[in-house]
Amino acid sequence: MALAALPAEPAPDPPKKPAPVEPRFPPPAFDPPEARSAAQGDGEWSPVGGAPASPMVRTTVHPDRGNGHVYVAIVAVDLERVSVRLVAGTLEPLSETVPRERRPGLVPAADQTRLLAVFNGGFMVHHGQWGMSLGADTFLPLKPEGCSVVISDRAVEIRTHAALTTPPDERLAVRQTPPCLVERGAVNRALMGGEKPRAWGMSETGGIEIRRSALGTTADGRTLLYGLGESVTPREMAQSMRAAGAVDAAELDVNWSYTRFLFYAPAPDGREPQVTSTLIPKIKHGPGLYVRKASERDFFYLVRRE
Repeated sequence: MALAALPAEPAPDPPKKPAPVEPRFPPPAFDPPEARSAAQGDGEWSPVGGAPASPMVRTTVHPDRGNGHVYVAIVAVDLERVSVRLVAGTLEPLSETVPRERRPGLVPAADQTRLLAVFNGGFMVHHGQWGMSLGADTFLPLKPEGCSVVISDRAVEIRTHAALTTPPDERLAVRQTPPCLVERGAVNRALMGGEKPRAWGMSETGGIEIRRSALGTTADGRTLLYGLGESVTPREMAQSMRAAGAVDAAELDVNWSYTRFLFYAPAPDGREPQVTSTLIPKIKHGPGLYVRKASERDFFYLVRRE
């Protein structure tokens, strides 16, 4: 008697291809906050310096639906490849506890060969008494209601101070600002009303449409966003930063003389690094500032990680 043929075993399923990993940097393009005033290229990132693998990209948005001349320039920084540092100025923030020798007002010489950019810090002390700490030094007490920019090794956290999650022993530096422009994805309610937002600064004549700067972070804290806007209100700055991907954002300094973002070229052969360009036109700065000539005001700087 012939034996019945055994059923053939089913062919194994072909191995599944791994899902493509979305790049974390640069951030995705975004819709401008105001479609009516948007210009060509708003919300589209381009590499700083033209190199596709640049750790910094930039874009522009026009947040005022009634005025196409109002704009905010935004830089995104990859914190996996770039370190951010805070430096105390020789005068600001004023402090009765930190001696002069621990407030150099300069990018350290060891970092100057890797210097990528310098940008402004926060308000002067007499505009709100917002706190600052750097290492073991407390220049001014930190306020629970202040919006705190917290620098740790590979991340930046920006939150109302009482809501911070970065453990104190991991905080390399803290710089406080007026209440957060954006927190957990929401624009501060105080910016949405009809009253003038005095806490975020005005011109000498009481105008709120001035040059402003802001610092924000994406949800994972690994991409830093800096914004510099001409003739913008605090609400427009907040909306621009949120549109660019900031889930938390703080307003840094304001007005013509105190806001700046400077790009630097590496320093060859030990020479001092030079400013190659500025984020927006007509930024006030002098030769050697931050690298040879000390700054009276606190500032942040960016260096390429070793």
